[in-house]
Amino acid sequence: MSTTTASSNGGYESIPIQNAGQIWMILVCVLTMVIPTSLVGLRFLARSRFSSAPLDASDWCIALALLFVLALCIVDFFMVFKGGFTFDLKDVSVRFGPDALDTFFRCMAAWPLLWNCCVLTSKLSVLAMYQTLMPIPRMKLAVRVSGGFVIAYNVCGFVAGLVICQPYEKNYDWRGVVVGKCGDVKTYYEWLSAINVVSDVIVLLLPLPFIYNLQLQLRKKIVLFMMFSVGFITCAVTIYRQTLLPSLDATNPTGTGLLAFLFSTVEIGVAVSLACVPFLRPLFRGTFGSSNRSETPGSAYAYSKKGTGSSKPRSQGFAELGDEGGASEIQLSPVNIDNAMMNRPDVVIPSPTVNIQTSWIREDTPDNRRASRLQPGSAY
Repeated sequence: MSTTTASSNGGYESIPIQNAGQIWMILVCVLTMVIPTSLVGLRFLARSRFSSAPLDASDWCIALALLFVLALCIVDFFMVFKGGFTFDLKDVSVRFGPDALDTFFRCMAAWPLLWNCCVLTSKLSVLAMYQTLMPIPRMKLAVRVSGGFVIAYNVCGFVAGLVICQPYEKNYDWRGVVVGKCGDVKTYYEWLSAINVVSDVIVLLLPLPFIYNLQLQLRKKIVLFMMFSVGFITCAVTIYRQTLLPSLDATNPTGTGLLAFLFSTVEIGVAVSLACVPFLRPLFRGTFGSSNRSETPGSAYAYSKKGTGSSKPRSQGFAELGDEGGASEIQLSPVNIDNAMMNRPDVVIPSPTVNIQTSWIREDTPDNRRASRLQPGSAY
Protein backbone atom coordinates (compact mmCIF):
# COMPACT_ATOMS: atom_id res chain seq x y z
CA MET A 1 0.00 0.00 0.00
CA SER A 2 1.44 3.38 -0.96
CA THR A 3 0.57 6.89 -1.95
CA THR A 4 2.33 9.08 -4.48
CA THR A 5 3.86 12.44 -3.61
CA ALA A 6 3.60 15.52 -5.78
CA SER A 7 7.22 15.03 -6.77
CA SER A 8 6.80 11.48 -8.03
CA ASN A 9 7.21 12.67 -11.61
CA GLY A 10 10.71 13.79 -10.72
CA GLY A 11 11.82 10.27 -10.01
CA TYR A 12 11.08 10.14 -6.31
CA GLU A 13 9.52 7.11 -4.66
CA SER A 14 5.93 6.95 -3.57
CA ILE A 15 5.46 6.89 0.20
CA PRO A 16 4.90 3.26 1.20
CA ILE A 17 2.75 2.26 4.18
CA GLN A 18 5.14 -0.33 5.47
CA ASN A 19 6.17 0.25 9.08
CA ALA A 20 4.34 -0.26 12.36
CA GLY A 21 4.43 3.46 13.21
CA GLN A 22 2.43 4.38 10.12
CA ILE A 23 -0.11 1.64 10.75
CA TRP A 24 -0.57 2.65 14.38
CA MET A 25 -1.00 6.30 13.43
CA ILE A 26 -3.62 5.47 10.81
CA LEU A 27 -5.48 3.14 13.18
CA VAL A 28 -5.50 5.70 16.00
CA CYS A 29 -6.76 8.41 13.66
CA VAL A 30 -9.57 6.22 12.35
CA LEU A 31 -10.67 5.33 15.90
CA THR A 32 -10.33 8.96 17.00
CA MET A 33 -12.68 9.98 14.21
CA VAL A 34 -15.22 7.17 14.61
CA ILE A 35 -15.60 6.88 18.40
CA PRO A 36 -15.99 10.59 19.31
CA THR A 37 -18.29 11.14 16.32
CA SER A 38 -20.48 8.23 17.42
CA LEU A 39 -20.65 9.38 21.04
CA VAL A 40 -21.38 12.99 20.14
CA GLY A 41 -24.12 11.74 17.82
CA LEU A 42 -25.59 9.60 20.61
CA ARG A 43 -25.43 12.56 22.95
CA PHE A 44 -27.48 14.70 20.57
CA LEU A 45 -29.85 11.79 19.99
CA ALA A 46 -30.43 11.48 23.74
CA ARG A 47 -30.99 15.22 23.99
CA SER A 48 -33.53 15.22 21.16
CA ARG A 49 -35.44 12.15 22.34
CA PHE A 50 -35.49 12.62 26.09
CA SER A 51 -35.45 16.37 26.67
CA SER A 52 -37.55 19.31 25.59
CA ALA A 53 -34.79 21.71 26.66
CA PRO A 54 -32.95 23.49 23.83
CA LEU A 55 -29.31 22.81 23.10
CA ASP A 56 -27.03 24.76 25.41
CA ALA A 57 -23.44 26.03 25.43
CA SER A 58 -22.11 22.62 26.46
CA ASP A 59 -23.64 20.98 23.38
CA TRP A 60 -22.38 23.59 20.94
CA CYS A 61 -18.89 23.51 22.43
CA ILE A 62 -18.64 19.73 22.13
CA ALA A 63 -19.83 19.93 18.51
CA LEU A 64 -17.05 22.44 17.77
CA ALA A 65 -14.54 20.24 19.60
CA LEU A 66 -15.54 17.31 17.40
CA LEU A 67 -14.93 19.37 14.26
CA PHE A 68 -11.44 20.25 15.49
CA VAL A 69 -10.76 16.58 16.29
CA LEU A 70 -11.73 15.58 12.76
CA ALA A 71 -9.57 18.35 11.29
CA LEU A 72 -6.61 17.25 13.39
CA CYS A 73 -7.00 13.64 12.25
CA ILE A 74 -7.06 14.79 8.63
CA VAL A 75 -3.78 16.63 9.28
CA ASP A 76 -2.37 13.40 10.71
CA PHE A 77 -3.36 11.54 7.54
CA PHE A 78 -1.55 14.13 5.42
CA MET A 79 1.56 13.73 7.58
CA VAL A 80 1.55 9.96 7.06
CA PHE A 81 0.41 9.67 3.45
CA LYS A 82 1.99 12.83 2.01
CA GLY A 83 4.62 13.95 4.51
CA GLY A 84 6.76 10.87 5.11
CA PHE A 85 5.95 10.78 8.81
CA THR A 86 7.78 8.01 10.76
CA PHE A 87 10.72 8.05 8.28
CA ASP A 88 13.94 9.86 9.14
CA LEU A 89 14.09 13.43 7.88
CA LYS A 90 17.05 12.80 5.55
CA ASP A 91 15.37 9.74 4.05
CA VAL A 92 12.17 11.68 3.38
CA SER A 93 14.01 14.32 1.40
CA VAL A 94 16.09 11.84 -0.58
CA ARG A 95 13.45 9.15 -1.18
CA PHE A 96 10.19 11.07 -1.40
CA GLY A 97 11.29 14.53 -2.47
CA PRO A 98 11.15 18.06 -1.03
CA ASP A 99 7.40 18.35 -1.47
CA ALA A 100 6.92 15.64 1.18
CA LEU A 101 8.84 17.68 3.74
CA ASP A 102 6.96 20.82 2.76
CA THR A 103 3.72 18.98 3.50
CA PHE A 104 4.96 17.59 6.80
CA PHE A 105 6.21 20.89 8.21
CA ARG A 106 3.07 22.74 7.13
CA CYS A 107 1.02 20.11 8.97
CA MET A 108 3.28 20.37 12.00
CA ALA A 109 2.78 24.15 12.07
CA ALA A 110 -1.01 23.73 11.98
CA TRP A 111 -1.03 21.02 14.66
CA PRO A 112 -0.75 23.15 17.86
CA LEU A 113 -3.31 25.63 16.55
CA LEU A 114 -5.96 22.95 16.00
CA TRP A 115 -4.98 21.17 19.22
CA ASN A 116 -5.49 24.36 21.25
CA CYS A 117 -8.91 24.91 19.69
CA CYS A 118 -9.95 21.34 20.47
CA VAL A 119 -8.73 21.46 24.08
CA LEU A 120 -10.43 24.82 24.64
CA THR A 121 -13.84 23.82 23.29
CA SER A 122 -13.88 20.40 24.98
CA LYS A 123 -13.07 21.89 28.39
CA LEU A 124 -15.57 24.71 27.99
CA SER A 125 -18.17 22.07 27.19
CA VAL A 126 -17.44 20.26 30.46
CA LEU A 127 -17.51 23.51 32.45
CA ALA A 128 -20.81 24.54 30.87
CA MET A 129 -22.19 21.13 31.82
CA TYR A 130 -21.14 21.69 35.44
CA GLN A 131 -22.95 25.01 35.54
CA THR A 132 -26.09 23.41 34.12
CA LEU A 133 -25.91 20.49 36.54
CA MET A 134 -25.24 22.58 39.63
CA PRO A 135 -26.57 26.11 39.01
CA ILE A 136 -25.69 27.53 42.41
CA PRO A 137 -23.66 30.71 42.95
CA ARG A 138 -20.53 28.98 44.22
CA MET A 139 -20.40 26.60 41.26
CA LYS A 140 -21.09 29.40 38.80
CA LEU A 141 -18.21 31.39 40.27
CA ALA A 142 -15.90 28.37 40.17
CA VAL A 143 -16.86 27.65 36.55
CA ARG A 144 -16.24 31.26 35.51
CA VAL A 145 -12.83 31.41 37.19
CA SER A 146 -11.78 28.04 35.77
CA GLY A 147 -13.18 28.94 32.35
CA GLY A 148 -11.25 32.21 32.39
CA PHE A 149 -8.03 30.31 33.11
CA VAL A 150 -8.71 27.75 30.36
CA ILE A 151 -9.53 30.46 27.81
CA ALA A 152 -6.48 32.56 28.73
CA TYR A 153 -4.04 29.67 28.54
CA ASN A 154 -5.40 28.30 25.25
CA VAL A 155 -5.54 31.72 23.61
CA CYS A 156 -1.95 32.33 24.70
CA GLY A 157 -0.98 28.92 23.33
CA PHE A 158 -2.70 29.67 20.03
CA VAL A 159 -1.02 33.07 19.69
CA ALA A 160 2.35 31.57 20.63
CA GLY A 161 1.91 28.98 17.89
CA LEU A 162 1.39 31.81 15.40
CA VAL A 163 4.34 33.96 16.46
CA ILE A 164 6.96 31.43 17.60
CA CYS A 165 8.48 31.69 14.13
CA GLN A 166 8.82 35.07 12.45
CA PRO A 167 7.70 35.28 9.74
CA TYR A 168 5.14 32.46 9.99
CA GLU A 169 6.55 30.82 6.83
CA LYS A 170 9.67 30.05 8.83
CA ASN A 171 7.68 27.23 10.55
CA TYR A 172 7.93 25.10 7.43
CA ASP A 173 11.13 26.51 5.93
CA TRP A 174 13.16 23.33 6.27
CA ARG A 175 15.43 24.45 3.42
CA GLY A 176 16.53 27.56 5.35
CA VAL A 177 15.79 30.03 2.55
CA VAL A 178 13.34 32.27 4.47
CA VAL A 179 14.98 35.09 6.41
CA GLY A 180 13.79 35.04 10.01
CA LYS A 181 14.06 33.08 13.23
CA CYS A 182 12.15 30.57 15.36
CA GLY A 183 11.88 30.11 19.09
CA ASP A 184 12.35 26.81 20.87
CA VAL A 185 9.45 24.79 19.46
CA LYS A 186 10.18 21.81 21.70
CA THR A 187 9.99 23.94 24.85
CA TYR A 188 6.77 25.46 23.55
CA TYR A 189 5.19 21.99 23.24
CA GLU A 190 6.40 20.97 26.71
CA TRP A 191 5.01 24.06 28.47
CA LEU A 192 1.74 23.87 26.55
CA SER A 193 1.30 20.26 27.65
CA ALA A 194 2.32 20.96 31.27
CA ILE A 195 -0.23 23.76 31.67
CA ASN A 196 -2.82 21.53 30.05
CA VAL A 197 -2.26 18.93 32.78
CA VAL A 198 -2.87 21.58 35.44
CA SER A 199 -6.08 22.73 33.77
CA ASP A 200 -7.23 19.10 33.43
CA VAL A 201 -6.85 18.55 37.16
CA ILE A 202 -8.65 21.81 38.00
CA VAL A 203 -11.60 21.02 35.74
CA LEU A 204 -11.89 17.43 36.96
CA LEU A 205 -11.73 18.29 40.67
CA LEU A 206 -14.21 21.15 40.40
CA PRO A 207 -17.49 19.23 40.96
CA LEU A 208 -16.22 16.69 43.50
CA PRO A 209 -16.68 18.83 46.68
CA PHE A 210 -20.27 19.56 45.62
CA ILE A 211 -20.95 15.87 45.03
CA TYR A 212 -19.41 14.98 48.40
CA ASN A 213 -21.89 17.26 50.20
CA LEU A 214 -24.94 15.75 48.54
CA GLN A 215 -27.52 14.17 50.83
CA LEU A 216 -27.67 10.97 48.84
CA GLN A 217 -27.44 7.22 49.23
CA LEU A 218 -23.83 6.07 49.28
CA ARG A 219 -24.33 3.91 46.19
CA LYS A 220 -25.66 6.82 44.15
CA LYS A 221 -22.93 9.11 45.43
CA ILE A 222 -20.29 6.60 44.32
CA VAL A 223 -21.93 6.44 40.88
CA LEU A 224 -21.77 10.22 40.64
CA PHE A 225 -18.13 10.26 41.69
CA MET A 226 -17.33 7.66 39.06
CA MET A 227 -19.26 9.51 36.37
CA PHE A 228 -17.44 12.78 37.03
CA SER A 229 -14.06 11.10 37.50
CA VAL A 230 -13.84 9.35 34.12
CA GLY A 231 -12.10 12.47 32.85
CA PHE A 232 -9.02 11.45 34.82
CA ILE A 233 -8.41 8.99 31.98
CA THR A 234 -7.77 12.01 29.77
CA CYS A 235 -5.48 13.43 32.44
CA ALA A 236 -3.50 10.18 32.57
CA VAL A 237 -3.04 10.21 28.78
CA THR A 238 -1.92 13.86 28.94
CA ILE A 239 0.63 13.13 31.66
CA TYR A 240 2.02 10.18 29.72
CA ARG A 241 2.24 12.30 26.58
CA GLN A 242 4.16 14.89 28.58
CA THR A 243 6.84 12.28 29.35
CA LEU A 244 7.24 11.60 25.61
CA LEU A 245 7.91 15.18 24.53
CA PRO A 246 11.60 15.23 25.61
CA SER A 247 12.25 12.45 23.09
CA LEU A 248 11.10 14.69 20.23
CA ASP A 249 14.17 15.72 18.23
CA ALA A 250 13.57 19.10 16.58
CA THR A 251 16.14 18.23 13.90
CA ASN A 252 14.33 14.99 13.01
CA PRO A 253 10.62 15.40 13.84
CA THR A 254 9.49 12.98 11.14
CA GLY A 255 11.52 10.16 12.67
CA THR A 256 11.14 10.91 16.40
CA GLY A 257 7.68 12.46 16.78
CA LEU A 258 5.46 9.38 16.41
CA LEU A 259 4.56 8.72 20.06
CA ALA A 260 4.12 12.41 20.89
CA PHE A 261 1.73 13.01 17.99
CA LEU A 262 -0.01 9.66 18.45
CA PHE A 263 -0.83 10.21 22.12
CA SER A 264 -1.77 13.84 21.49
CA THR A 265 -4.36 12.54 19.05
CA VAL A 266 -5.55 9.94 21.57
CA GLU A 267 -5.79 12.65 24.24
CA ILE A 268 -8.21 14.87 22.37
CA GLY A 269 -10.29 11.92 21.18
CA VAL A 270 -10.67 10.63 24.74
CA ALA A 271 -11.49 14.12 26.04
CA VAL A 272 -14.36 14.62 23.58
CA SER A 273 -15.66 11.08 24.08
CA LEU A 274 -15.73 11.22 27.88
CA ALA A 275 -17.46 14.61 27.85
CA CYS A 276 -20.47 12.83 26.30
CA VAL A 277 -20.71 9.95 28.79
CA PRO A 278 -22.99 11.67 31.37
CA PHE A 279 -25.61 12.29 28.67
CA LEU A 280 -25.91 8.75 27.32
CA ARG A 281 -27.76 6.99 30.16
CA PRO A 282 -31.28 7.74 28.81
CA LEU A 283 -30.52 5.64 25.72
CA PHE A 284 -29.88 2.60 27.92
CA ARG A 285 -32.61 3.12 30.51
CA GLY A 286 -34.45 0.02 29.32
CA THR A 287 -31.36 -1.99 30.24
CA PHE A 288 -30.37 -0.31 33.49
CA GLY A 289 -33.63 0.98 34.86
CA SER A 290 -37.09 2.21 34.14
CA SER A 291 -37.81 3.21 30.57
CA ASN A 292 -40.31 5.89 31.55
CA ARG A 293 -39.57 8.98 29.52
CA SER A 294 -40.58 11.25 32.38
CA GLU A 295 -37.67 9.96 34.41
CA THR A 296 -34.89 10.93 32.05
CA PRO A 297 -32.16 13.54 32.94
CA GLY A 298 -32.90 15.02 36.23
CA SER A 299 -32.73 13.93 39.81
CA ALA A 300 -32.02 16.79 42.11
CA TYR A 301 -30.07 16.37 45.28
CA ALA A 302 -29.85 18.05 48.66
CA TYR A 303 -26.60 19.40 50.02
CA SER A 304 -25.46 18.93 53.58
CA LYS A 305 -23.36 21.35 55.56
CA LYS A 306 -21.09 19.41 57.86
CA GLY A 307 -20.10 20.87 61.20
CA THR A 308 -23.06 23.27 61.52
CA GLY A 309 -24.67 21.36 64.37
CA SER A 310 -27.89 21.03 62.42
CA SER A 311 -29.40 17.61 61.92
CA LYS A 312 -31.25 18.69 58.77
CA PRO A 313 -29.56 18.87 55.42
CA ARG A 314 -28.85 22.26 53.98
CA SER A 315 -30.12 22.04 50.44
CA GLN A 316 -28.73 25.29 49.00
CA GLY A 317 -31.41 25.26 46.30
CA PHE A 318 -31.51 21.55 45.56
CA ALA A 319 -33.88 18.78 46.61
CA GLU A 320 -33.50 15.04 46.25
CA LEU A 321 -35.92 13.05 44.13
CA GLY A 322 -36.41 9.33 44.58
CA ASP A 323 -36.27 6.87 41.70
CA GLU A 324 -39.47 5.38 40.40
CA GLY A 325 -39.88 1.66 40.34
CA GLY A 326 -37.00 1.17 42.73
CA ALA A 327 -34.47 2.16 40.09
CA SER A 328 -31.20 3.17 41.65
CA GLU A 329 -29.73 4.76 38.56
CA ILE A 330 -29.21 8.49 38.26
CA GLN A 331 -32.06 10.11 36.39
CA LEU A 332 -31.08 12.11 33.32
CA SER A 333 -34.25 13.85 32.18
CA PRO A 334 -36.48 16.63 33.52
CA VAL A 335 -38.71 15.57 36.39
CA ASN A 336 -42.17 17.10 36.66
CA ILE A 337 -42.87 17.67 40.34
CA ASP A 338 -45.81 20.05 39.94
CA ASN A 339 -48.43 17.29 40.17
CA ALA A 340 -46.92 15.92 43.35
CA MET A 341 -47.10 19.34 45.02
CA MET A 342 -50.29 20.73 43.47
CA ASN A 343 -52.65 19.25 46.02
CA ARG A 344 -50.59 20.17 49.06
CA PRO A 345 -51.96 23.43 50.57
CA ASP A 346 -48.95 23.72 52.84
CA VAL A 347 -46.49 23.83 49.94
CA VAL A 348 -45.63 26.96 48.03
CA ILE A 349 -44.56 25.98 44.53
CA PRO A 350 -41.40 27.90 43.59
CA SER A 351 -41.75 30.10 40.55
CA PRO A 352 -40.07 29.55 38.29
CA THR A 353 -38.84 25.96 38.64
CA VAL A 354 -36.14 25.32 36.08
CA ASN A 355 -36.05 21.73 34.78
CA ILE A 356 -32.83 20.98 32.97
CA GLN A 357 -31.55 17.93 31.16
CA THR A 358 -29.20 16.85 33.86
CA SER A 359 -29.24 15.23 37.22
CA TRP A 360 -30.42 18.42 38.92
CA ILE A 361 -33.36 20.76 39.44
CA ARG A 362 -32.87 24.29 40.65
CA GLU A 363 -35.58 25.88 42.76
CA ASP A 364 -35.46 29.68 42.86
CA THR A 365 -37.36 30.58 46.01
CA PRO A 366 -38.08 34.29 46.58
CA ASP A 367 -36.93 34.31 50.20
CA ASN A 368 -34.06 31.86 49.71
CA ARG A 369 -35.56 29.40 52.15
CA ARG A 370 -34.04 25.96 52.43
CA ALA A 371 -35.37 23.63 49.78
CA SER A 372 -37.39 20.75 51.15
CA ARG A 373 -36.33 17.18 50.57
CA LEU A 374 -38.64 15.33 48.25
CA GLN A 375 -39.40 11.65 48.65
CA PRO A 376 -40.77 9.42 45.86
CA GLY A 377 -44.43 10.15 45.30
CA SER A 378 -44.66 12.93 47.90
CA ALA A 379 -43.54 16.46 48.63
CA TYR A 380 -43.02 18.26 51.93
